[in-house]
Amino acid sequence: MFYQSMLRFYPHFSGLFASAALLLTAATAVHADIVSDWNALALSSMTTTADPVVAHDLAILAASMYNADQSIEGTYSTYGYGAYPAPGSGPVGADSQAAMIAAANTVMQYLYSGSSSDATSLYNSQLSGIADSQAKTDGIAWGVTIANNLLSARSADGSADASTTPYTPVGTIGYWQQTSAAGALLPGWGSVGTFSIPGTGSYMTTLPGGTVTSYLQSSQYAADYAQVKDLGSNFSATRTSDQTSQAYFWAAGDGTVKMTGMWNQIATTVATNAGLTTAETAHLLATLNVAMADASTAAMATIYDQQFWRPETAIANGDIDGNASTDVDSFWAPLIASPSLPEYVSLGATISEAAAVVLASYLGDNVAFSLGSDINGDGSIDLTRNFTSFSQAADEAGMAGVYGGTQFQTSVTDGQAIGANVANYVLGTDFALVPEPAGVVLLLFGGLFFLGNRRRR
Repeated sequence: MFYQSMLRFYPHFSGLFASAALLLTAATAVHADIVSDWNALALSSMTTTADPVVAHDLAILAASMYNADQSIEGTYSTYGYGAYPAPGSGPVGADSQAAMIAAANTVMQYLYSGSSSDATSLYNSQLSGIADSQAKTDGIAWGVTIANNLLSARSADGSADASTTPYTPVGTIGYWQQTSAAGALLPGWGSVGTFSIPGTGSYMTTLPGGTVTSYLQSSQYAADYAQVKDLGSNFSATRTSDQTSQAYFWAAGDGTVKMTGMWNQIATTVATNAGLTTAETAHLLATLNVAMADASTAAMATIYDQQFWRPETAIANGDIDGNASTDVDSFWAPLIASPSLPEYVSLGATISEAAAVVLASYLGDNVAFSLGSDINGDGSIDLTRNFTSFSQAADEAGMAGVYGGTQFQTSVTDGQAIGANVANYVLGTDFALVPEPAGVVLLLFGGLFFLGNRRRR
């Protein structure tokens, strides 16, 4: 556990201390099914839920499990923010795993009552593996308290009203126009209370040049326009078969676990492969989902502030955008149907970069893994891709929007910057470690401590 914890702050030691990690993990590991099973149940309940909501709800679930565990075990500092103070120590002798199970069940029963029977089955199954005792009873009661306190604190965060916030598209050149019968997606989400960052203002960004008109008339826009027109067309002759696969793989439409869910699947896979303990996995998923939740909120605030049009609208109006280098094509259509919200910034790129930064901070970037994707939302895996690093996956997830014809390159790049900035703030502020004994630090690191500047992406 200590090795994985120190990687949280010193990821570049991953290669040097791999052997030490194996020894420590073998001695202390508890299989992390408690955390992974609740995560999987949550994802299966969220297939009709939009990405920002998925991230928000997973952050509540993961933070509740994390606090239920660490308020008893005390390896890490408990999480708190704003109206939700970090909980103090739990009942002496309480069973931390029972607390985690009870916290998870409480959250899922409240947020996703439609999955009530599945949650109850998992709750009973997991608790049956813990012998009846006062420790178990105390743990269950404490877990319920932890979850209810966080749910109460988040009850007025604005998420319930985000889909009904009044919004009318501007409707002029450069501004978003609806491309489907669906209404604007979560127009009020940018005002939802954050989990860690002190508001979205300092994380939002603007189109190059600061205005829609300035960007439209720039050479950067002309390059972005030409790129997506060429590579993102439904019948592109230049997009490679692998680029087409990437577009479909990361599309994450209705019926799937969404982009946020895919990164949770990555996290639970690599956590298992690395032999992380229950506590370490809970710590990782709490950090991951809080970062993705706040990155989503900052992205959505930017999206509805800038209100930039999607490529299909842009290309149909290339003759009236004020840029002589953009050629109109009234028959152009994207490979992937455009989501029903403005284009800038890319929500998928923002979420993915935040996730990759968190995962790389814990485990180092160069971690190989595979991920399956349900492309058509029928619950089955249609395509599996292999990755050699988290950054590779994040870059691919971002570029998938260009290949799919739904995003401009600038939107991807600027979204990635938001995601990285949010993740680095969360990593440097919340879920901090309780200091380990100095002797253990000296034993493992000796004179190498001066190398420990955490890598930033």
